[in-house]
Amino acid sequence: MQAYIGGIVPLSTVDWPTNVCTAIFFSGCDFRCGYCHNKEFVGFNDELLKDLKDIKKEILKNSGFIDAIIFSGGEPCLQRQALLTLARFAKKQGLKVGIETNGSKPYSIKSLINENLLDFIALDIKAPLRKEIFEKVTQSKTFFRATEDVIENIKQTLDILKGNQDKIQIEIRTTIVPGLIFRKEDVLGIAKDINGLNCRWVLQPFKSDKGTLDQKMSNIKSPTKKFLEDLKKVCQKKYSNLRMNIRV
Repeated sequence: MQAYIGGIVPLSTVDWPTNVCTAIFFSGCDFRCGYCHNKEFVGFNDELLKDLKDIKKEILKNSGFIDAIIFSGGEPCLQRQALLTLARFAKKQGLKVGIETNGSKPYSIKSLINENLLDFIALDIKAPLRKEIFEKVTQSKTFFRATEDVIENIKQTLDILKGNQDKIQIEIRTTIVPGLIFRKEDVLGIAKDINGLNCRWVLQPFKSDKGTLDQKMSNIKSPTKKFLEDLKKVCQKKYSNLRMNIRV
């Protein structure tokens, strides 16, 4: 079996803060967020096709130095069979398994959970789950999928996580982008969407120093830590049960 793999980071303490892990970046994404800094992993390019046996060798090579594997991208859930195959292999090596995802493929996430293959999920909620702002931020609408369908899929993912929050570590991540996703009412909208979920919600600043998918966004300045702290206070004032962090 082959998969589109954009790259592998042998040792990472950033993608899954509580674990030393190998990060495997799947290529291909169903969103086109202009501020994305993993722009090289957005498409399905033939030169990125790799045999899974080679990826397994990388996992084995690193297994003595890590305690987890995290799958990122791109969007790893678009390649469900390859994702499941590698997750099963990692579990057989005694490693924990995590995933970074936009939540648009609930069936893939449910498959991981049903096989007890998932220990951690970082769910990137990019905008409140309302059509206009969500489409503006993600540009996820296609000829085959309407924005409303994408939003419904993410709501299904949230429901799946609510039903399994006692056995999976859940982190919600939102990138604050000046001029795009930064208004208090929009961030409060996300707070409303995730309220009641046992998770840690991380607000992180947009950064242009790694390059952006939309080059016009490369001149946008990062929001200050104080700006993010103010957003956090507004959200926790209305939703006092939210566990929130600022990651800069």
